[in-house]
Amino acid sequence: MLAIPRLSQCTARTLSMTSSLLKEKKSTSSANVEFGDDGLPKDYKLKTLRAGSRRLDTFVNRATGQSSSEVVKLIMQGKVRVNEEVYTKKAYNICQDDVIEVWKSPFADNNSLANVERTEIVAYEVTDQGYNIEVKSWKNFLSDNWRSSQ
Repeated sequence: MLAIPRLSQCTARTLSMTSSLLKEKKSTSSANVEFGDDGLPKDYKLKTLRAGSRRLDTFVNRATGQSSSEVVKLIMQGKVRVNEEVYTKKAYNICQDDVIEVWKSPFADNNSLANVERTEIVAYEVTDQGYNIEVKSWKNFLSDNWRSSQ
């Protein structure tokens, strides 16, 4: 007769718990994460924003949820950038493929980088109520710090 070593109860319970935790982690992580064409996890949200116009101030208001007066201050202070160019006029009309970044703060470990809220215009359509603007939105995005000299 072949002798099979018995696992202690503690070891068997640990193996069982580890196995179930790994299965749980694998199922939750793969269920909540979408992957892009490049195989990397998507870290943005696709949204449709509704706005009365395509003006920069209106768009930033809808994209960030900040009040109109706060948005005007951000634009006038040079904290809003469109396609890597700072805009201080709120009347710019956003276009498809524009990338809008709203400066939040310098990155703690490297002042040449900044934490920004980034939005990329995927498409927009004109409706009876205004515009439906499809966007990719990143709440926390690391970008170059265009305000580092200020």
